[in-house]
Amino acid sequence: MDPIDDMVDERRGSGDRRRDHDTAGHVAEATALKRAFGYDAAQRFLRLRGINDDLAAEALLESYDRRQAQRRARAAAAG
Repeated sequence: MDPIDDMVDERRGSGDRRRDHDTAGHVAEATALKRAFGYDAAQRFLRLRGINDDLAAEALLESYDRRQAQRRARAAAAG
């Protein structure tokens, strides 16, 4: 590989970004599972995808809180 390409890849963190994108997809899927089957099922799904329990718990709670805050803001703006 070309040294310039190595620098560009290193600067971009392409491997990290790919993992982050995959993790974000898993969290989105887990959020849907949480709505349908509950928190435990969503956390189990993330664990099976290699996402540690602390990160899974934070992601699942954070996405719920964020959605609730957005709903409250929309309701306040509408009313």
